[in-house]
Amino acid sequence: MVDAIAANREAFASLATGAITVPPRVQVVEGDRTTLLMGAAGGDVGRIAKVMNVFPGNRLRGADVTSGVLLVIDAETGETIGLCCGGTLTAIRTAGVAGLATDLLARADAKVGALIGVGGQARMQLLAMTEVRPLTEVRVYAPRSDKVAQFVAEMAPLVSVRLVVAASSEQAVTDADVIITATSSREPVLAGEHLKPGAHISGVGSFRLDMRELDEGAIARCARIVVDLRESALDEAGELVAAQAAGVTSSDRWVELSELLAEPSLGRAHPEDITFFKSVGHAVQDLFAARRAVANAERLGLGQVVEL
Repeated sequence: MVDAIAANREAFASLATGAITVPPRVQVVEGDRTTLLMGAAGGDVGRIAKVMNVFPGNRLRGADVTSGVLLVIDAETGETIGLCCGGTLTAIRTAGVAGLATDLLARADAKVGALIGVGGQARMQLLAMTEVRPLTEVRVYAPRSDKVAQFVAEMAPLVSVRLVVAASSEQAVTDADVIITATSSREPVLAGEHLKPGAHISGVGSFRLDMRELDEGAIARCARIVVDLRESALDEAGELVAAQAAGVTSSDRWVELSELLAEPSLGRAHPEDITFFKSVGHAVQDLFAARRAVANAERLGLGQVVEL
């Protein structure tokens, strides 16, 4: 996770220089099933091509909701030099960017965390939030209590923080300093009335205009909204687009993560501010995360060498 956070810091700093080429990603949507096609290139950094599938119905099949593949491509020859599991890399790099945003926006004295969602993404998000803040407790909520109990049992040995099963979203987020929403919900899972002054929220689950994780009341209470990229948020961040249409927020007030990295004063201004980082994902994250993953695998002698 330390590497994932560092890769995201490098990625968004490079994006701000204009040295990275990232075409708009393509969404192939049929019902609740989505296939995402994306790519990025950056001179000596190389390039990547990625296909990701998000199929919520897989929960009922006992299969992963997200799956896919990512190709790491040589900058000079165009040859494929690495092949990564798209679902795993996406979960790690998404947690890394939320960890970076939390480090930049959350109060330094944050102690209580809340996690809404218990899927594969939530597992990585727990590791990220506890990496950047010395939390003493994280409350976990999802609609199915058996899944929450399973999550807590699996993750408790991996973190030093105390994990608490919450009976509701309200119970999870009340008095929480750092909140992560990692769901694919079409209805808000977080209400503004339950937020503590000074809280930081990272919303990483929704990535389509018909998805919502925060209600308009939560967005209205946010003194600062940071997005990975304004253009992407306007195309895919359902809760922000809906809130803007309702007059609750305005995209010209949103701060891009690369801008925040360059000028930290654009972040939290007062201890009582509520801050929100909204990520719909960006291929520049995959570019830098995959490069690190392949380099680490080569250095540690991990993975497999295959002929294509």
